[in-house]
Amino acid sequence: MSAAVAIPSRAQAAPGLDGTRNLGMGGATRASSTGSGAMLANPANMGFTRQFLIDPVYQAQIENNTHGVGIQAMDSLMNPRVAVGLGYVATLGLPNVTFKDDRGGDHQLELFHMAHEVGLPIAINAAPGWLAFGVRPKFLQSSLRFVDAQGDPHDAKKQRLAFGLDLAMTVSIKQFVNVSVVGQNLVGPAPPATSLRLDPFVVAADSLSRSQVSLLSDFPRTLAHGLAVFPTRQNGFSINFDGLYDFTSFRHQDKYTRMIFAGGAEYTIKNAVPLRLGGYWDSRGRGKQDDRGFIACGIGFVRDAPKRGIGFDLGVGFSRQITGPDPETRLAVNLGIRINPQ
Repeated sequence: MSAAVAIPSRAQAAPGLDGTRNLGMGGATRASSTGSGAMLANPANMGFTRQFLIDPVYQAQIENNTHGVGIQAMDSLMNPRVAVGLGYVATLGLPNVTFKDDRGGDHQLELFHMAHEVGLPIAINAAPGWLAFGVRPKFLQSSLRFVDAQGDPHDAKKQRLAFGLDLAMTVSIKQFVNVSVVGQNLVGPAPPATSLRLDPFVVAADSLSRSQVSLLSDFPRTLAHGLAVFPTRQNGFSINFDGLYDFTSFRHQDKYTRMIFAGGAEYTIKNAVPLRLGGYWDSRGRGKQDDRGFIACGIGFVRDAPKRGIGFDLGVGFSRQITGPDPETRLAVNLGIRINPQ
């Protein structure tokens, strides 16, 4: 017997890593990101700072038991016009679903949600100091599986293997204002899990509860714009505004473009302790019943690498949903190593 289950328009957060700075500023960092944060949010900005870094990151989404781990490596020292990086992100989610069988018996089933992303971002300073382009080819994999009573694995949705591509551009105006445009997963977007196949289990009609399973795409096709203002013309103090349009997560179901609008700020004390604050609004489908509002904050401790020495970048980011259904809490930490061999 088979069970193909259609899902209502309820959604949880997508997997992966935001990065601690991006998370702590509510996602409003595309125009001001640098280093490993730029590798995730806007590869065009990688070359705006000269450094070699290795940055491990861990992030957890508490309510649906999803964990992300990644490591980013970047070099912008070898050439003043070119920066290159290599990044890997893995996500493991262990969401539960509950349902009744055709005899009315109650069941709880744990799913294994895995996603992997390997990216090779490259930034080119076309006009040093004011115009930069970025490209990020990558390999994407995602799966949602479960194990039956005999221990045999099954796919709750079809496994996704694809090559992806991100493109980005940043214009910097006299180191006072940055304007960025970023397109992610322009190639290889993954459709969301709008239905689950739970063979060989028999699921009674309308009995499935899957509030922990994301209805957002693991790898959506998105277009984002960002604006950053630097009041002191220093990277450590910025005010940021971002908008993002997700063309994948609700396209198959509601023909709807998901929109996210975010604002955030960062102020660095004595060039060593960045304080971060932000928030964002996330539309999750037609109507307002699924819309969500979030607040975010973060703190770090940074020491630049001296000549022929080593520095570090320690960060913590936190966000909490304050409006809308199914509250979400995210926490991220990183400890980046900066190396200056020159």
